[in-house]
Amino acid sequence: MKTLRSALLALFTLSGFAAAAELPPLDLFRDKEVVETFASIPVQESGRIKPLENVASYRLLRFRARRSIWLTDTGEMDGMALADPVTKKLITKDGYMDVVIDPKDGKPVKPKPLKLSSVEWMLMSWFRPDIGRTVPLFKVDNSSAITELGLTAKAKRDQYTYAEIEPARQVMMKKMGEYREIPPRKQTPEQRMIVQLAANFLDYEMIMGHFDFIREPVGEKPEGLPAGVGPPIRLSKTLNAFVAAVRANNGPPMQIPWFRAFAQGALGAMMSGNPEQQYRIFPPAPGANNVWNGPGEMIFGAINSDKDVTADQLAWLAQYEDVYLALPDAAKFKAASKALLTKIQEAAKARGEGQSIALERHSMRADYFFYAQWIFLVGFIAVALTWVSPGSRFEKAARLCAWLLLGAATALAVTGVVIRCIIMQRPPITTLYETILFIGASCALLGLMAEWLTKRGLGLLVTAIGGTACMFLSIQFEASEATDTLQQLQAVLITNFWLSTHVPMINLGYAACMVAALISMIYFIQRLFGVFKTGEGDSRLLTRVAYGFIATGLFLSLVGTVLGGIWANYSWGRFWGWDPKENGALMIVLMCLVILHARLGGYIREIGLHCCNLILGCIVIFSWFGVNQLGVGLHAYGFTDGIWPKIYGYWLSQLLLMGYGVFLSLNERRVKTPKVENVEDVKLAKSPAH
Repeated sequence: MKTLRSALLALFTLSGFAAAAELPPLDLFRDKEVVETFASIPVQESGRIKPLENVASYRLLRFRARRSIWLTDTGEMDGMALADPVTKKLITKDGYMDVVIDPKDGKPVKPKPLKLSSVEWMLMSWFRPDIGRTVPLFKVDNSSAITELGLTAKAKRDQYTYAEIEPARQVMMKKMGEYREIPPRKQTPEQRMIVQLAANFLDYEMIMGHFDFIREPVGEKPEGLPAGVGPPIRLSKTLNAFVAAVRANNGPPMQIPWFRAFAQGALGAMMSGNPEQQYRIFPPAPGANNVWNGPGEMIFGAINSDKDVTADQLAWLAQYEDVYLALPDAAKFKAASKALLTKIQEAAKARGEGQSIALERHSMRADYFFYAQWIFLVGFIAVALTWVSPGSRFEKAARLCAWLLLGAATALAVTGVVIRCIIMQRPPITTLYETILFIGASCALLGLMAEWLTKRGLGLLVTAIGGTACMFLSIQFEASEATDTLQQLQAVLITNFWLSTHVPMINLGYAACMVAALISMIYFIQRLFGVFKTGEGDSRLLTRVAYGFIATGLFLSLVGTVLGGIWANYSWGRFWGWDPKENGALMIVLMCLVILHARLGGYIREIGLHCCNLILGCIVIFSWFGVNQLGVGLHAYGFTDGIWPKIYGYWLSQLLLMGYGVFLSLNERRVKTPKVENVEDVKLAKSPAH
């Protein structure tokens, strides 16, 4: 099967996009009823049942780093509205419009371009690939990569259409093959960009060609096509006869002239049989295996086995064909789409699958973490306003607003985490992205708890800073990875007791230690601006609260580490293996012990404790993010490109604050040292009486 797929992949160079006899207007695929129907369709991708809206959203995010797209003729908002290749009219926000020439300067008037959602873009790409080819889609952050492909580069960072990249297709595929042999860490930025662009280009070809096996006409009758097969080739009626003819040839399918001709027409669907590239849309019968089916896999499965396609599978294929063949009649298209949705939903329900489709769509549209980020930020502004007039009514009003805003933002973050758990039916943390969400929500909760106890504004400030930073980091991380953040786990892990206890406990330890480090950062920044001095009320408060969070972090990290060792003993046959992640957890525990014992023993005081807290924060960041970059160990979540500079930047900022702390400590010692003028004064200063 892999050999056949490789041969089909080579055909992409020769393939084109067939047009239906009458192309539907783009407005049909912007109809709210149509969009809602397709967005709700359950599909299987990477082993998980999800709404089609999820697939479209992450595809578009990966291609252009955004979840929506503007239809313009040159680039995002840079040119005129895009023209429909068939009607030659502009596709604008207000519908189709003729090109209007301004009589004053003789130039075309620029109406506002149309903006498509991810689902609308997916429908356009499926049913109007002629438009899809001309839409600025692929984001290229390195113009040198475009130059290396022999194309004319635009700005350093710009959007490119499929049609603009297509002339360099063969060169790009060749370079992608070469560069993939190089380890990702050793690739140059240009090489990484070319590999990414080539993968996105191929993926979009499959999206545009998804319905090519149904489009009319498929083409002229290929030479040697057996009787009863076509054309036109409607696979739901002729697939078994088609497959029988392939088997009768007793040779590789791609050596059959008529099969090669057919394969060019059905290329998008056949290549989408690869589960790593596309989704599957047909649920199997109840009690069957857990792998859903699709047009491409149906074709491949039939060709590579000695069994005919079942009547149930052909019925699915027929209903899928009916959706496309209903075009351009809007009423028939809507009816066929709704019938397909209903059938898939009923089949999934019979298998006990797809119950969380509506909840997942709600979660995507509610976008809890995005809104939490901005509410946290506004809450920070409210906290800052409390410093304007301490003790006044204004300060009390600002503090109340800060409480309400930060409480709402924390509730949004926690709700988002809980909904993810309900959708996936598993504990809240399995990926690096989820640690960011969990730790961000935990830091916010811990900050509010601290504020409830101290009532001095410190907890609100910790909540605002920690919540904003983590929510912003999570959004940036999701955009950079551009993959579905709800990932399917092995069944043995979903119900694993240790996954439900060890991982949250360790991450709560991270959160407590990071809150302690954040308080120490606030301490030094306030000292820098002369807010207080050593030993004053606010200074002692920050020190006591930081000390409490260190003790909390020690307890949580120690218990979490022990639970992890027990889990490792069950899973890997050893309690401890000096894995980088294990070492990171141990370093956190040891640093907490060092701080607490040094404080109890009098080796460090107020400034020393806060300096040590900054070191603790650096260790947490290394254990949280750094060990994943090492590429070794059983706990590595995977290499994340570009994260080391951010880690170094954080460490540098902490080093500067620690340097300031050392300066404060030395300065205070110098001030406290008594000045003596002569030998007699020295003797007097050293006498027991003094």
